[in-house]
Amino acid sequence: MNNKLNVGLMGINGYYTTYVESYRAAASIYGLNIITNPIVQVNVDKGLSVEGILKTLSGEKSHDTYYSLYVIYDDIKDEKGIRIFGIADPKLRIAVLSEHRLVSDVKLARERIMKEAAHLFGHFLGLGHCSTSECIMSYAAELKQVDGKNPMLCRNCQQQLKLFLEK
Repeated sequence: MNNKLNVGLMGINGYYTTYVESYRAAASIYGLNIITNPIVQVNVDKGLSVEGILKTLSGEKSHDTYYSLYVIYDDIKDEKGIRIFGIADPKLRIAVLSEHRLVSDVKLARERIMKEAAHLFGHFLGLGHCSTSECIMSYAAELKQVDGKNPMLCRNCQQQLKLFLEK
């Protein structure tokens, strides 16, 4: 199996997701594979900024996977103090997803997690934010924006992804 297609799914601060199938569905959009490793747990200081979390996690990269997605239950905030659902660093090949707000409605949790995980995987593969609000790559600050996304890339993002993968 091509290591560049593998995404390690791990928990932070003792949290491990029960929504593995949502992450698998998100990965399938891009032909990626989810490798679960509930044994790998990383502890990060809850006071750290997302940049601090990414820096801490950069030393924890798995050798079995090319990308690493860490799941945390706690809310996370960007450098301006604004709550975000997740963050990806394509150069480090690391992303962090907070399930805190995404699981607030049990009926919508699976779909919300799938959409936001797919968004982070898109960043791994060179996609930026999209101005089409229904696209999986559109920026979402609120749950209603996540709920308004389609569970797929828009045509423009599909073309950008194709160009990126041809490099």
